[in-house]
Amino acid sequence: MKKLIYVRHLPVAASLAVLLSACGGGGGSSGTTPPPPPPPVGCGIQIVADATVAAGKTAGAAALSCGGPLTSIIWSQVSGPAVNLPASGTPTVAVETNTVGTIRLKADAVLSDGTSASATTDIAVTAAPVGSYVTVRVDHSLRPGTDSSVRAWPVLSGSDTLTSITWTQVAGPTVTMNTTTPRVMMFTAPASTTDVALKFRATMTTSSGKVDTDDVIVSLDRQAATPDGYIFQRTARVHPYRLGSAYAGVLARCSYDVSLFYKDSNNQNLCPVSTLPLLQAEAGLGNVPTVAQIMGRVLVSHDFLAANFEDFLTNQDVNGDFRRLLAGVTTVVIGSHVRPSFYTPGTGAIYLDAGQLWLTPEQRDVVTEVPDYRLAFDDALNFTGVGRMVKNNDYVLQGYSSTARVNRPAAELVFQLGRLMYHELGHAGDFFPVAERNLNGSLSIWRNVVDRITARSLPSDALAMQYPLTSVEMKGLGQVMYIGATATTLQKSYTAAQVGSFFASDVASDDYAYSINGTDSSREDLAMLMEEFWMAYRHGVQYDVGYTNKYLDGMTSADLIVAWGQRGRIGDPRIKPRVKLVLARVAPWINTAVVDALPAPIQMTPGTTWEQALVQPGMMMAGPSPSPLRDVVSSTALSHEDKVERTRKDTATSRHVH
Repeated sequence: MKKLIYVRHLPVAASLAVLLSACGGGGGSSGTTPPPPPPPVGCGIQIVADATVAAGKTAGAAALSCGGPLTSIIWSQVSGPAVNLPASGTPTVAVETNTVGTIRLKADAVLSDGTSASATTDIAVTAAPVGSYVTVRVDHSLRPGTDSSVRAWPVLSGSDTLTSITWTQVAGPTVTMNTTTPRVMMFTAPASTTDVALKFRATMTTSSGKVDTDDVIVSLDRQAATPDGYIFQRTARVHPYRLGSAYAGVLARCSYDVSLFYKDSNNQNLCPVSTLPLLQAEAGLGNVPTVAQIMGRVLVSHDFLAANFEDFLTNQDVNGDFRRLLAGVTTVVIGSHVRPSFYTPGTGAIYLDAGQLWLTPEQRDVVTEVPDYRLAFDDALNFTGVGRMVKNNDYVLQGYSSTARVNRPAAELVFQLGRLMYHELGHAGDFFPVAERNLNGSLSIWRNVVDRITARSLPSDALAMQYPLTSVEMKGLGQVMYIGATATTLQKSYTAAQVGSFFASDVASDDYAYSINGTDSSREDLAMLMEEFWMAYRHGVQYDVGYTNKYLDGMTSADLIVAWGQRGRIGDPRIKPRVKLVLARVAPWINTAVVDALPAPIQMTPGTTWEQALVQPGMMMAGPSPSPLRDVVSSTALSHEDKVERTRKDTATSRHVH
């Protein structure tokens, strides 16, 4: 029996430290902070909140259990100027204030021993600040060991400009604050055996000499210890979106609970399929799940994320492809602190980064800004792998500045969220293809697939056997770029042109296919084929892939010189048979003959800039183009915090249990 292991090549906390040290280190902590006050006698829960806040600033309130951990909590407003509570199902809420008055909030909680507890708090909203001021978003709760961030938003008056922002910690167990990007403070939630509130303060100084401060509350939502063998070392609180759905009571316990573990087949607590089956079982074999059935399987940190997801399925899944692919999963987890997105056959669930689902500035506020832990893996290499999605010689994805409060059109989700879904559901379809969804209810999801993994009978295994990747050089570079292996002297010497020749000689559609873990030699290969095929077939989108000179902070797309590049590689005659093999197993409702219609790749001219290479003659034209968009690599320099978006590293990834 193969041992079940949760693959996380670097612990998030450790990887964050690597990232920060790679770009100049971070700030320091504020030293010893005062301990929290003792809870009142007979307390069930107590609330720590901002007592007074100026209109226009963000206030926060945190409910802390005085006894056992919180099982559930619901916030509501009792009186005062109406406010929105987007995180009403979490221990800490952020309140955007606009009107002078007193806001009274109520927290109703259920503790782990089944007892109920309630408490209220008042937040006095005073007159708006005069002149420039700063507000910090967003107050929230965390589980110990989880990486998170808060952002300071300067509001400048007239010709006033920002001089500095400094951070201090004013309450709670001391943490190490990283302020490499001054407007953002990142940290790792410390260990705690009790619920406790951390409080941080941002101090802004402007060119006019104005000094203003604002505080933010981050509560620690305690949890049990997680020794080796536990699947989720860190989680953030989520709740069922449809509380009355058939499986609402088991979704979290079976899919995203810190207590889930697997050490061997006799020492584990994974849920049997009879407790939480694949969506296919609920829809009925051969049937397509309804949107309502899917939404009954959603766990979410903030309800608006699930509402956006539901709208996406209702209005943008016009061919039912996502609903068919979702039949192969147990749960959809959408979390503010899920990063990167992933799928695991240990639970049969997909886990989606909330960064793909926000539509308004207030929704974006809740999404962690902690970067993808793989960001610095390729820093020692002498080239940069670049990629983008294009349609009608224009960018498909918009780049949204992290310092701007902007809306994102819902129509863009088909590209932003859609590609992620195609990728992660490609993984789900690999482990549980249409023909393999009649499962043994007495066994866990994992036990239903492990024999096929051992026998190497998954679709991705067939792909590797019939159409294997053969480039030794690219496999080695994949270990560096996506797994975190240390680059060798030879790998550090490779030029962009050399890497382009290595890649061109093989049959991968994207170099993320070389993200290989142990015997999982083709899992990402299959997922990238799925992602790129669906985006081309359904949406007329092609992927550019290229290798340029090494990217340095401050560069733009005009500074990156293409040594090798190609558009629409999915249409390469050597790759088309690979796509057909995958579709026949994972998406049998698609006639594989459609693959033949994919246009041949277009080769980019070496020596042109990445910016110039956007316009390619003879590219696939498929319907009207969306309004002209630009991704992050445009005519403006990239900040460190946006660097993750310049390469294909923000393509969906999966972390497997195997």
